Amino acid sequence: METYLEKLLSQIRCKKARPYIAEEIRDHIECQIEDNLSDGMSYEEAEKNAVTDMGDPVEVGISLDRIHKPKIAWKLLVIVGILSLLGILIQQSILRQPGYQELETWRQEVYRYTTEGFVSCIVIGFLLMCVIYFLDYTLIAKYSRFIGVFILILGGLRLTSFFGVDINGVGNWVGFGMFRVSITSLMMFYVPIYGAILYKYRDGGFMALCKALLWLILPVFITFRIPSLGVAVIMMISMLMELTVAIWKGWFKLPVKKTIIGVGLFLVGLPVLLLAAMYAFHMLAVYQEARIRSYLSHSGDANYMTAMLHKFNENILLWGNSGKDVVGGLPEFNQDYIFSYILNSYGLLAGIFVAAILAALVLFMFGAAARQKNELGMVMGFGCGMIILLNISLNFAGMLGWIPLTSTFLPFLSVGRNNILLCYALVGIILSIYRYKDVYPKKFKASQVSLQKTITLKLDM
Repeated sequence: METYLEKLLSQIRCKKARPYIAEEIRDHIECQIEDNLSDGMSYEEAEKNAVTDMGDPVEVGISLDRIHKPKIAWKLLVIVGILSLLGILIQQSILRQPGYQELETWRQEVYRYTTEGFVSCIVIGFLLMCVIYFLDYTLIAKYSRFIGVFILILGGLRLTSFFGVDINGVGNWVGFGMFRVSITSLMMFYVPIYGAILYKYRDGGFMALCKALLWLILPVFITFRIPSLGVAVIMMISMLMELTVAIWKGWFKLPVKKTIIGVGLFLVGLPVLLLAAMYAFHMLAVYQEARIRSYLSHSGDANYMTAMLHKFNENILLWGNSGKDVVGGLPEFNQDYIFSYILNSYGLLAGIFVAAILAALVLFMFGAAARQKNELGMVMGFGCGMIILLNISLNFAGMLGWIPLTSTFLPFLSVGRNNILLCYALVGIILSIYRYKDVYPKKFKASQVSLQKTITLKLDM
């Protein structure tokens, strides 16, 4: 049997697939041996016939090699390429807008600097995506707790003002010398890491679920207290989605429906009541209370931006420039409100095209995760998709005045170094998941999310 396996596995080019194929073939042969023994054969004869029934090892190996080879998500790469190119062209077009020449010199320099930085971020982000793609998402899963703790420590440092940095009046940064990182972007990257942490509690009971909830609540609390309510909501919904899928897949030895309902009530109902109480007793940040009041009353200073966006989004042409001075009249139009700039500069059809490309990005990310037979990859993929989906959804909803304005971005289109790198990192994880969708089995041992099989094979390659 070992000689047969050795010859068969020598045909498999993907080394990561060999241990799982070997285990599957060995189990099949051993089952056949047991059947032959029950028919009265000797062990030697039973083993020989079982191996013979498997067929020629070279032909079987070649067939399995075609099935278990790594895949490349070309469609996703094309979508990301289109969005990256669109982002560069849109940001570059700002420097050629009529209103740009009428700005103060310092504002012109700011936009020129951010535009040049946008291109470099796209290049760095693409390299980061490639690194994560070749690194293999299972390696990230192996060290998920260490990565998660590291992110929580950085968030805690910002919360306690150690190494905290304010940039343009926003205190969401941690700095170490020349190196600065956005805590909100880092916290959103925590979401797929949480999927891998969840997997480590697979086959556990109530205490395992409590630990999983603690890993969810801590980063949301830190993000909320930074304060960044919008990112905290995005994280809560995304990780709740991952936890729900994990429970539905039977990762915890608990009643599925009752557990999902209980977790939902705890993680949704409790925060709503807590937020209402904090608003009533003035425990929120001043700007957060102002935004809530303006949204409820449709008035106040915090409603000024919503009213301005409504003004800029009126009378959009089907194609072409609306003639409104978005560059000079809409602050942060190249970040949070980049879609309004697209509508006013290029028309409704251009906006529909951009929205369609973003929708294709979201659909492919969720599709790649849903079609992934490995449950670890599926849950991590859902986490990546939720971050992209919620940022797009909240960005559009805020611009249309459906929800209070919050800091969001459009993937690959809005300026912001850390958010751009976040998008490429998330896509890199999805690409890695898709790459090994026919390589890794449905389940790994929960205690072994290093994902290295203990099977040893002596191959003369």
